[in-house]
Amino acid sequence: MRKIVYKGKYLTMSTEEIDGHIYERVSVRSGIRVLPVKDDKILFIREFRKHEGSSRLKLIGGWVDKENKSPLEIAKEELKEEVSMKASDWELFYTYEIPNGTIEESVDYFIAKDLEELPPQENPDSDIVEDVMFLGENEFKEKLQAKELRWDKDVVVALMLFENLS
Repeated sequence: MRKIVYKGKYLTMSTEEIDGHIYERVSVRSGIRVLPVKDDKILFIREFRKHEGSSRLKLIGGWVDKENKSPLEIAKEELKEEVSMKASDWELFYTYEIPNGTIEESVDYFIAKDLEELPPQENPDSDIVEDVMFLGENEFKEKLQAKELRWDKDVVVALMLFENLS
């Protein structure tokens, strides 16, 4: 049986005894990522994240932390808040999910197409979007090699999408 040792807004830490061994787990609140696509290119943002103390190139994303809102509704909000865009064509592309792991996490990746620019929106997060760029597969790989992108699950999903686009 799991024993919760910490419960925050985005993380829950617990311990569990199995066959005389104590296992620690971190459960991360579910998340979403948005992959806006235009002309076989994916939109990335360079965002200054105060809690990280630096800027980084990343996908649009957020937490599923709003009551009575589906992951798709939150994805639409994030697209609007972070880059002042909306899309008329949405598709769930991939769900990354690790249940019962040391780190438990679930992220839904949505493709957004038929994009339309909106008047600038106020982003309720304290993070600052410094740049917005559509990258083709080669540009993406160059940024990855230059270490402007972090190797993580988001990069792997973007590579999967580029494979489907070509």
